[in-house]
Amino acid sequence: MSKKQTMMPLPTGGGTGRRAVVVLVALAVLALIIRDPAGAAVIARLLATWGGAVLDGLVAFFQALS
Repeated sequence: MSKKQTMMPLPTGGGTGRRAVVVLVALAVLALIIRDPAGAAVIARLLATWGGAVLDGLVAFFQALS
């Protein structure tokens, strides 16, 4: 007969703090959109441009490796 393997339980603490941070960030983004929609659109466009540049850099890096 084979040995029965037992799995170590994963720690479950810290979920409340993480949820609170996510809720606070979501409320801050919602407040920004409500108070200044044009500014929020500019920020979103800048973040998208920056994210695209990061992806282009990663693709170039991995292409250079091969």
